[in-house]
Amino acid sequence: MRLIAVVAAMLAISAAPTAAQDAPDPARENHLNLAARYLELTQGGDMVKQMRRQIEEGYAESALPAEQRTWMIESMSEAVADVVAQTIAELRDDVADSFTVPELEAAIGFYESPMGRAVVRKQVDLDFEAQEVMMPLLLPRMTAVMEKFCVRFDCEALGEAAAKEFR
Repeated sequence: MRLIAVVAAMLAISAAPTAAQDAPDPARENHLNLAARYLELTQGGDMVKQMRRQIEEGYAESALPAEQRTWMIESMSEAVADVVAQTIAELRDDVADSFTVPELEAAIGFYESPMGRAVVRKQVDLDFEAQEVMMPLLLPRMTAVMEKFCVRFDCEALGEAAAKEFR
């Protein structure tokens, strides 16, 4: 009986610091909620809808049969939405650590406004256009970098190392 009391006392003593650490901090929770809202406004919601429209436009002229085209649009849209949701969840703490509460409140106020929503839509379009411009510029440069690498180093060893990573 005495052993049980000693074990119970030890558990209570060791659990107290853990319970204190787990107690939610209302200020931090508010900060995290603001960060999540900011991310939803700038990376989620309208952006996900816009990306879906771009996926739909991309498959509009596809030679795929209608059923397959619809399946691809739905599947790709769901995948994008899932990735965006996970990205928002992963970035929430980082955003809260990077921005102050007043900064987040001001940004949220802006992005909730009609002008802020317009900026997000235009930024998404611009990001896609930038990717279209960047890829043809980047590919030959990356090829040149790899050619220079292979002149200076053993590319066979690089290929073997890469193959081992994927095993």
